[in-house]
Amino acid sequence: MVFGNLGETSGTGVAFTRDPSTGAAGTYGDYLQNARGEDVVSGSRNTIPLDQLEELDKVSYDELMRVATQLERHYLDLCDIEFTIERGKLWLLQTRVGKRTPEAAFRIANTFVHEGLIDRDTALSRVTGGQLSQLMFPRFDDLKQAPPLTRGIGASPGAATGRVAFTSARAEELARSGQDVIPVRRETNPDDLQGMIAAVGILTSRGGKTSHAAVVARGMGRTCVCGAEQLVVSEDSATAGEVVLREGDVISIDGTTGEVFLGALPVVDSPLVRYLDGEIAPRRGR
Repeated sequence: MVFGNLGETSGTGVAFTRDPSTGAAGTYGDYLQNARGEDVVSGSRNTIPLDQLEELDKVSYDELMRVATQLERHYLDLCDIEFTIERGKLWLLQTRVGKRTPEAAFRIANTFVHEGLIDRDTALSRVTGGQLSQLMFPRFDDLKQAPPLTRGIGASPGAATGRVAFTSARAEELARSGQDVIPVRRETNPDDLQGMIAAVGILTSRGGKTSHAAVVARGMGRTCVCGAEQLVVSEDSATAGEVVLREGDVISIDGTTGEVFLGALPVVDSPLVRYLDGEIAPRRGR
């Protein structure tokens, strides 16, 4: 047994060998000093980006980067690594093939083929038809005309507009009445699953890309923004600056940029849909 809550030289975190949202190269994740693993994945505390660990404990950070590269080369896939630092010593708790968005699945498979790590048949087996369909997520049009109400972390891509609900039960009720709904929560937990399934998007004021809300949203293909720290969420309202949101108010969230907007924004088709419809010409060359 090792402990990450033994002071400022201890901590815990989750690392991905590539960005699970976009598939971009480079180790990515969340870290918390003086914390247990549950503090990271529950979303109850706001984490710091993994790269800031280098400033706090360069020895442990460098060792984690080395091991992350070894694991990815061994499993030939995106790896999800849970780790603890106990008084300056790095301990790996477990690793597994990491969950990812459809965009990340496509990009990682394509990158691994170009790097000679896997063949094309293996790459095709790693991207399903359902995942490719999710690359057709819509996005907001002309964001410059609408300043964001607040910003968080883009945890699952897409654009969603819906009515605010502060409980899972109300989210289900609004959805059953035919309305698009976005649960607004401090953080989510497994008890919120039915409301998340009914929603078109999810917004939380706490947590990062490895929080419960983010992981579940990515798995379901829901748009999600986490860690919107300026949003103060209570049982029946949410406040961002001087703006107070009540149940039923309409908001729009961008799961790529992490921006949150008041009201409904116009939505356009993704570049993939426009390409398939012949609106965008194919790129020439590499």
